[in-house]
Amino acid sequence: MANASITTTYVGQRSLPYVAPAILAANSIANNYVTVRQNVRFKANLTKVSGVAIQDASCTFATPSAGQLTMADVVLVTEQFKVNEQICNKDLREAWEAENMRGAKSAAPAELQRFVAQWVAARTAESVEKNLWSGDYNHTDGSTTGTGVPTVFGGLMSKIVAGTPAKETLVAGAFTADDDATTGILTHLNTLVTTGSPDAIKGDYDNTKIYMSRAAYNLYFNALSSTYNLPFLSENNPKTYLGYEIIVPTGMPDDTLLMSRIDNLYFGTDLLTDHTQAIFLNMLEQTGEDSTRAILQFSAGTQLVDLDSIGVVRRSS
Repeated sequence: MANASITTTYVGQRSLPYVAPAILAANSIANNYVTVRQNVRFKANLTKVSGVAIQDASCTFATPSAGQLTMADVVLVTEQFKVNEQICNKDLREAWEAENMRGAKSAAPAELQRFVAQWVAARTAESVEKNLWSGDYNHTDGSTTGTGVPTVFGGLMSKIVAGTPAKETLVAGAFTADDDATTGILTHLNTLVTTGSPDAIKGDYDNTKIYMSRAAYNLYFNALSSTYNLPFLSENNPKTYLGYEIIVPTGMPDDTLLMSRIDNLYFGTDLLTDHTQAIFLNMLEQTGEDSTRAILQFSAGTQLVDLDSIGVVRRSS
């Protein structure tokens, strides 16, 4: 196993606090942008219920010949994943932590262990967030491969593409900050809430949400301020479009709009705490190896309950 890379311009004295660059948290889970199903051990069935037939009144119990209650299910499958990192204690003694690591048997100090634990958990959350939405989905053409496409596990958009929902509008070219008939973000949003969404969710303003990326959200506000010459909209307009709340997950792919109820979008895992609790081992005490290891293990998977209850406008070329 390769050790963590340590680069420094000053040897011998540590510098607290440790500083990490900004990363994307798994805010879709933290903010309930999707429905989280815990305690999933490999597979879980998500049940879809539909249909109730109304008949003329009579004195007997008669099962309807058509339109009766039906129950079906889709399977949410999770996969097991791990994060393994290793820090060479010798490198630490010769660099940042020299003053805090006395003796040849000293392991990574507690402050560094806490920081690395937080860093590993945060990076894991970032990966989960990206894969939840964009796993195996290329936003430029809807394919499963391409530059920057997350591939840890299949996301919601890849399952939408594979399922070919009835209300899926394909457009050419990247979204733009205007109402252009071909590429404009305002045109795409109007299509989504009118002809591009199923009747089952249309007008359900309390429960149906519009999902878009940060970049698309920026295009939306720019389009409002420039197209209609109302700059104040870019600051004061609420996160809505024609009455539907707009949700902006950090992992949502660009050039993609999704309209759905939250309870139709599922993320499955065993325990959410698995994503945030890293284990540290001083290998000197275990095997004699002069290193400290950070270990994190978790499971993850996504699924949609009903493809016919979503609307999608996405770039296909």
